[in-house]
Amino acid sequence: MISYLKKSILLVSLFVLLGGGDIILAQDAGAPPQIKVSHRAPASDALPAIGTLMTLEIELQNTFDIETKIRLVGSKDGRFIDIAFPRGALNAADHPTFKVEIPSPIAAMTYQFVVHQRDGSLSSSERFVIKRRCIQNYKVTIPEDAPNAEFRREISSLVSQAKNLERDTASFETSLKLLEQIKSSLTN
Repeated sequence: MISYLKKSILLVSLFVLLGGGDIILAQDAGAPPQIKVSHRAPASDALPAIGTLMTLEIELQNTFDIETKIRLVGSKDGRFIDIAFPRGALNAADHPTFKVEIPSPIAAMTYQFVVHQRDGSLSSSERFVIKRRCIQNYKVTIPEDAPNAEFRREISSLVSQAKNLERDTASFETSLKLLEQIKSSLTN
């Protein structure tokens, strides 16, 4: 049973990622209305520094259930992501809201939300895209005829590597914080 469930989630995730569009498996005419997702993607100029945590928040409509199963499925910097949302909470308007923190992308992120409907079917939200305005590139070109060209190329290569290491270190620190949070929640 669990193996079947994992396979079906993976299949749905791949279907959505490859552009399958909305997934609506079944709905009766007398069934309650579909649960809808309301979300605003962060603006590119509001993205936090690369590797630091960014919060994605959604609000559900047509339900009061804070335990609705929701997944974020997509691609971040060319890598597949599939994240289950934790239990939500009711906001001031009595709509269930769900939050998840993930490291911000280096360049771009495309994602959708998959919602488990009350009747057992799955539906997906519209596709959201986050792109950085400017991708940090620290490569410097040095003309061949410049004095000390080889030395300057070596220095520019070292500066580029140092900046990339800074970015990687920030990502690793964020990952470590997330692992510590998971560890503390498992021990409680």
